[in-house]
Amino acid sequence: MSLSLALLAVLAGVVIAAAVTIRQLVDRLRTLERQVITDALTGAFNRRYFNECLHTAIERHTRFGEPACLVLLDIDRFKEINDSLGHLAGDAVLKGLVVLVRRGVRTLDLLFRTGGEEFALLLPGTSFHGARELAEHLRALVTAWRPIEGHTISISVGVSELGRGESALEWIAEADRALYRAKRAGRNRVAGGEPKDATITVMQEARRA
Repeated sequence: MSLSLALLAVLAGVVIAAAVTIRQLVDRLRTLERQVITDALTGAFNRRYFNECLHTAIERHTRFGEPACLVLLDIDRFKEINDSLGHLAGDAVLKGLVVLVRRGVRTLDLLFRTGGEEFALLLPGTSFHGARELAEHLRALVTAWRPIEGHTISISVGVSELGRGESALEWIAEADRALYRAKRAGRNRVAGGEPKDATITVMQEARRA
């Protein structure tokens, strides 16, 4: 083998090794990025990413008039599960709920764990009526779910549509008030405000179908 061919072979080896190393670094960075925005226990997105996504939804609503809804979910009497069955059982319920909810929503709908047994769904391109319908569907799914033999799990849900000029804190506060109305009304139910954005089109609403 001539010297030039040998050099080319060495160079090719270096390029291949560099490509493999770069691919490994990219994969590692993606893994780290995912860990930064993900709740370690359930695999749902975390509160930090929730705040980022809310501001993105508000920006799209302001610039393009794209509707969005926020759905807050809280597991009813979750403390009783931990107290009577232990935290491992409680953790299993939390993880199972995330799997169940994700099966019932679209890929672009984002699920976050915002507290101990509290979750939030951000629904881009969705009107109040579509969000309310989805919330009722999820509530029924959870009621029929039996992750622990002999125990019924239920959720209370608050729904809020993003209004023109609303801040993230105002949007969350309205959904939170709706959630607590559902709790006070007896739990295992959905509560919400009123539609705010009349510009939603039939085409946009059909995206959820």
